[in-house]
Amino acid sequence: MGYGLAVLVLGFARGLRAQGTSLLRFRPLARVVAVPLEDMTTRWRARPFVADGMTLDTAATPNQPIRITGMLVRTEAGDSTPERFQAVCLRCPHEGCDVDLVRDPKTLPPDIIAEVGHPLTEPVYVCPCHNSTFMVETGERLAGPAPRGLYRFRVTSVTTAAVEIGEVEEDVLLFV
Repeated sequence: MGYGLAVLVLGFARGLRAQGTSLLRFRPLARVVAVPLEDMTTRWRARPFVADGMTLDTAATPNQPIRITGMLVRTEAGDSTPERFQAVCLRCPHEGCDVDLVRDPKTLPPDIIAEVGHPLTEPVYVCPCHNSTFMVETGERLAGPAPRGLYRFRVTSVTTAAVEIGEVEEDVLLFV
């Protein structure tokens, strides 16, 4: 019976992980951020941006305007659908340092590679304060003391002119 319960819990946990961002709660930004589509033509092309939001009612300082720095990256080649782009907050969830985009993982120090536990072949975000490392494709934490992955923005639309970022993960409106 204990084995059956363990299998059930493991299956449930895998299901939650597979759902990924569907479990995250997003809130609208004060205004949509538009990044020119012509700046995002190839895979791993990145563009920083600044978004305006409003702290939540339950934040330490409720209903206050805030600015959130982010990075938009084209993670897949092909058509220009929202799924081909990823946008994350550049503030590390550990102690609030701004993370850096490392385009060539071969330039990472050996101690970061050792902590990740496997060779990296694609760009990553690295926090320069304590070496928390995050996947560019999802913002997921790979290593380091950060308690979670990077806070995410939602690409809400792609037009012929721009990639539009219209929402941010709700938790960033509590902690930034």
